[in-house]
Amino acid sequence: MTTAAVIAAAGLGTRLGSDLPKALVAVAGQPLVAWALDRIADVADRVVVTVPPGHESEFDQAVSLVRAGRPRLSVEIVAGGETRRESVAAGLRALLAHEGRQPSIILVHDAARAFMPVEAMQAAIGAIQAGADGAVPVVPLVDTLVASPEDDGSLGAIVDREAVKAAQTPQVFRTEALVDAHAKADEEGVDDATDDAGLVRRYGYRVVATEGHPWGFKVTVEGDLALAEHVARLS
Repeated sequence: MTTAAVIAAAGLGTRLGSDLPKALVAVAGQPLVAWALDRIADVADRVVVTVPPGHESEFDQAVSLVRAGRPRLSVEIVAGGETRRESVAAGLRALLAHEGRQPSIILVHDAARAFMPVEAMQAAIGAIQAGADGAVPVVPLVDTLVASPEDDGSLGAIVDREAVKAAQTPQVFRTEALVDAHAKADEEGVDDATDDAGLVRRYGYRVVATEGHPWGFKVTVEGDLALAEHVARLS
C-alpha cells in the first residue's frame, strides 16, 4: 500500500497572539509546520500542505530544510479554503491530480499537532492495512468533565470521562473512502464537519480507534507553546 498525507495548516495564529499563521510560529527554532512535516515524512512520501491563501511562499520557505534533507519526499504547498473541510478537500485534489500511481492510504494531519510520534501514526496505518476504512488515534481524558452550565449558572452534570476519549490526528483513511466522503459532502454542501473521521462515518464507512499519544496535543493558545518547546527539545 502506498501512503500520502494532507497537512492542514491554513489556521491563523489569533489565539496564540501571533500575527503569523499558526503553523509558521517557531518552536525551538523551527516552524510548527516543519516539525509536523518532518514526522509525517517517516510514513508518507508525498505530502500536500494546505495554507492560508497568500502565504504560499512563506510556507515553502518554512519547509525547505525538511525537503532538502529528504530528497525522495514530494511536498506541495496549496491554498486552503475558508473551512477546514474545504482545506482538506483542496489538499486531496492536489494529491490526486498527479498522474501515475495513486496512494491507497491518506493521512490527514493538523500542523498544530506537530509532535505526534511516528509510532502512533504507524498504528493508525496498520488499522487500515487490517481492513478498516478509517482510523483515529485517541487518548484518555484526565480532567473531571461537566456538561455546560444551566441557564442560571448552575454547574452542569458530571460526565463520565471513562465513556469518552480525545481524538487526535493524523486521522488515516483508505483513499476511496475519504475521497467518496468529500465528494458526497460537496454534493450536499456539507461544510460543518470538524474532522474527517466524522465525515467518513457520516457516509457509512467503518472508522476504528487506535492508541494516540500525549505528544499529539494541539497547539492552540499561547500557553501551549511552552509544552511544545519542551517536547521539541526531547525529540
